[in-house]
Amino acid sequence: MPSGSFFGKMETAGDEMKSNEEAIADIIKDVFSYIKYLFLSKEEKCAANLGLVNEKYWFQELMNNKPRLKDLLEKDMQFKEYFSSRKNVRKLLRDKDERAMFKKWIENK
Repeated sequence: MPSGSFFGKMETAGDEMKSNEEAIADIIKDVFSYIKYLFLSKEEKCAANLGLVNEKYWFQELMNNKPRLKDLLEKDMQFKEYFSSRKNVRKLLRDKDERAMFKKWIENK
C-alpha cells in the first residue's frame, strides 16, 4: 500500500467525517432534549431551570448567605413564574445586570 500524502489526507477526511457525525448526533440529541423540555409542566420546568442556576457559584453564595431563600423559591409564585421561563433563566445565567436585578428582587422579598 503506497504511503503518500494523499492517503494521509483520506485518513484525516475520515476523522473529520466522524467529527461531523458526532456533531450531528449531538444536534439531534439537543433537539430531542428541547422537545422534551417543551412538554414539561411548569413545576418541572422550574425545577430544571433552578438546577441550571444552582450550578453557578454566585447563586450558591447567595443561598449560603440567605438560608430562607430556598423556602422562598419553593413557595413564592413570582419566583416560580420567573424560573419556569427559559428566556429569563438564560438571561440570568449570562447577564451581569440581570443577576444584580435578581439579587435586588430577593432583597425586597
